[in-house]
Amino acid sequence: MSSLYGDGSGLSAVAFPANPAETSSSLTGHILAQGWTETSTDQRSSNTRVLVALAASLALLVAIGVVVVLIANNALDGVFGNLLSG
Repeated sequence: MSSLYGDGSGLSAVAFPANPAETSSSLTGHILAQGWTETSTDQRSSNTRVLVALAASLALLVAIGVVVVLIANNALDGVFGNLLSG
C-alpha cells in the first residue's frame, strides 16, 4: 500500500529543514516550514492603493449616511411637528 506523502518505501518525498521543531512529517509542518517570501515594492504600493480606495469609499458612505439622516430628520419633523402642534 502506498502512502499519501511517499511511494511506500519509507523515504519522504519532501525535504524538510534542519530545524527539528518544524519536522513533524506532516504536510502542514512542511508548509509552515517553507516560510514567507519577501514582498516586492510593487505589491506594497498596490496594497496602499487598495487602502486609500477603501478609506475613500468609507468616507463616501459615511457622508451619504449623514445626508440621509438629516433629510429623514427634517421630513419626520415636518410630519409629526404638524400633528403635535395642531
